[in-house]
Amino acid sequence: MDFIKEWTLTICITLIISIIFSMITPKGNMGKFFKIILSTFIFLSFIYPLKNNDLDFSFPNFNIESFENQEQESYENLIETQINESLVSAGYNSCIIDAKVEYSNNEINIKKLKISVPDEYNTDDVKNYLFENLGLVAEVYRLGE
Repeated sequence: MDFIKEWTLTICITLIISIIFSMITPKGNMGKFFKIILSTFIFLSFIYPLKNNDLDFSFPNFNIESFENQEQESYENLIETQINESLVSAGYNSCIIDAKVEYSNNEINIKKLKISVPDEYNTDDVKNYLFENLGLVAEVYRLGE
């Protein structure tokens, strides 16, 4: 109950002070500036007493599993993008990369790496390129297989 009394008293005093200042503020552009400052002052007077009270404003718990899934998808997308950039720089265009990773203990492990290449590329050449340049062992298929 003391909290509500203190809050009401603070708001009343703030409003009285704001009314006095609004009567002596200049007109025009400077008056608009002072009104913004007074509005901010009034707004803060509504919120400030909440800070001193023992109210709990903590965020609700979020689902850690969904966060980990999003994090894993981000790593998969990052790996797929980097592999695609490497393949394009080597002249292997229009490849589709599918990476499955596992993230645990601050380590990223590539569980499965599947790459589909157009018919004009030799799958063994792409597989050898990935192993020699990136150190990755991948399953390389032709598009549509």
